[in-house]
Amino acid sequence: MKVTVAHLYKKLEELDRDVVELKKLTDRLASDREYSPILKETFLSEMNKLEDQKSEILKLNVSSSQPVAKKTTVTSENKTPTPIPTLEPKKPEKPVRKY
Repeated sequence: MKVTVAHLYKKLEELDRDVVELKKLTDRLASDREYSPILKETFLSEMNKLEDQKSEILKLNVSSSQPVAKKTTVTSENKTPTPIPTLEPKKPEKPVRKY
């Protein structure tokens, strides 16, 4: 299976964001409620799963099947580490408007 490095980078950002959100939710839980320990345990379990997914992505080998200026692919078959080539600059994100 081949995916682009950009897709993996976006997935890593998504995983990091989810872990941060779960951490915030864990910190905001009221400790005097009977459901708090169960929720806290569930949040921690989910955070561990997300961290495991992140580590699996980081273990993938990057191999270039096209010139570096174009797309770089990652294959799950290769397990030996290789240096990651530089990526094209990201497009600036549009500002989010809150209503």
